[in-house]
Amino acid sequence: MKTRNIMANQCISGDLTHTDNMMNNTFWIGVQPALTIEILEFAASTIEAYLGVNQ
Repeated sequence: MKTRNIMANQCISGDLTHTDNMMNNTFWIGVQPALTIEILEFAASTIEAYLGVNQ
């Protein structure tokens, strides 16, 4: 799956410790306006099942 650079065309200024932490230790979910409530609920329940939440 191809992804676009999230921080494209940005100038680096200073320490990027927090940015590196965010990019390396978070879970990114792509969204767009056409997603329905049913699709979002399915995605949420799938992630919850994977993480063992609300079982």
